[in-house]
Amino acid sequence: MDRIAPRWKLGILMSLGILINYIDRVNISHALIPLSKELNLSQVQQGVVLSAFSWGYVALMPVGGVLVDRWGAVFISTGAATVWSLATAWSGIAHNFVTMFMSRLFVGVGEAPIFPADARLVHDEFPLNERGKATALFDAGSYVGIALCAPIVVIVMTTFGWRISFLACSCFGLIWAVVWSRCAPRLQTATLSLDCKLAPQQQYRLGFKRLIVNRKVLGASFGFFCYNYSKSFYLTWFPTYLVTERGFSFLKVGIVGMIPPLFAVIGESFSGAWTDWMISRGVSITVARKTPLCIGMLLGSTIMLTEVVTSQWAILSILSFAFAATISSSPSIWTIPGDLAPLPNYVGAIGGIQNTFSNLAGIIAPVITGLLVAKTGSFSIALIVTAVVAVSGSLSYWFVVGELRPLWGDEL
Repeated sequence: MDRIAPRWKLGILMSLGILINYIDRVNISHALIPLSKELNLSQVQQGVVLSAFSWGYVALMPVGGVLVDRWGAVFISTGAATVWSLATAWSGIAHNFVTMFMSRLFVGVGEAPIFPADARLVHDEFPLNERGKATALFDAGSYVGIALCAPIVVIVMTTFGWRISFLACSCFGLIWAVVWSRCAPRLQTATLSLDCKLAPQQQYRLGFKRLIVNRKVLGASFGFFCYNYSKSFYLTWFPTYLVTERGFSFLKVGIVGMIPPLFAVIGESFSGAWTDWMISRGVSITVARKTPLCIGMLLGSTIMLTEVVTSQWAILSILSFAFAATISSSPSIWTIPGDLAPLPNYVGAIGGIQNTFSNLAGIIAPVITGLLVAKTGSFSIALIVTAVVAVSGSLSYWFVVGELRPLWGDEL
């Protein structure tokens, strides 16, 4: 461990934080069936509860990015982990639709600053030709978290009940917050708190207002929305889909539910290494970032092929491939704020803007899926819609975003 450069130790801690972040984010998808029975939730209410996280996430995201740029990534992410962990514990004592909705909303509030914080740390601590791998490292924690969430939550839930599963998950984040607050400052080489002095605050506020109407930022934001819409199915309805429509047992989902996110880690790691390899060999940032991103989103649309197969293993194989392809877009997506930022104190702001748009999909997608399932009696139309949205996102990144370069002058 001593031979690992401080920036990569920091990256490992970031990845661990995202891992815990995602366990607390997606645990409700595995607990949905038993908690819905106990709380007497309809399919539409289930969709609303699944979307509650994103209500809080979206509400705080623009502010979260600014707070990261103003107060520093380590300080803000420590507070964020504390908030989302306490809110996860609240989910364990929720007693009706309203309290469950509110607890999940505050999980979203707590988690909102974490990705802009990590994007800022990658920008400040890693050279350009390492940022793809560094982003893949911290974001891979998402899918390891999803993979571990399935067996952890199912085992704890079947042994002690769904409420204890939430209380157990909340402990992970509180422990990480303590470790992170003590270790991360010693691993930093850039003085983040001084970066904000690179531009006057008045110029920063003016730039932020113009950022939200900038074509490149809007194109990236819409593309990220489409990415998150596609990803949302796996984070919310995936276990219910396998159990209610494809005949998987609840315990079997706890095991096979690990497979798609583990494939996603492979896809993301390959994509991050690929984009850095291209940059190291003189390929333009635009081509190096957008090629794996757009190909990944296009291949993610293969999720709709589940409707032409019946074998459980064929279904799982298609879902694993489609999820891995979708997630392979992520390293490029989260390096784009650093590519577009004219100064370091714009990275969190751009990341916050695109993540706000993206997580509107987290509000919309679970509800739309719930409505379509309730209306049609199956997931077929919902999966086709997901595929179309994925293709739309790829087109937005390729044609609307255009060249990836720092925004200057009239562009702001």
